[in-house]
Amino acid sequence: MPTNRIVALFAPFIALAAGVAATWLTDHVSGLQVSPGQLEAIFIATLTAVLAPAAQWLHGSQKLARIEAELERAALEADTRAAELAGEHDLEAPYEPEDAYDEYEGDDLGDDDYEAALEEPDAVPAGA
Repeated sequence: MPTNRIVALFAPFIALAAGVAATWLTDHVSGLQVSPGQLEAIFIATLTAVLAPAAQWLHGSQKLARIEAELERAALEADTRAAELAGEHDLEAPYEPEDAYDEYEGDDLGDDDYEAALEEPDAVPAGA
């Protein structure tokens, strides 16, 4: 399950549990005399303190998903356009320069003769 769905599913329950825990701790552990109106304010403040970061994270997650979808769509359009242009110009494969040795393939030339042929193509031995 994606993280954003986990956050969306469990954030309300966690916020509710945090609000209940904060209210119970304030009422039973703190030793302060707190009115029911103040307990309600503590519950709402705790609930907000937990839900606000979760909502902000979900908002950022949705923005990121939208940007990634736009980038993927743009890449697909670019690939489609490149394929169309290749079809228009009848491009088969990228140009690959021939190896300098291919010209002398099958000749009985030694390594020194190859080097000489590369430096001066007209200086190929007569026996070749």
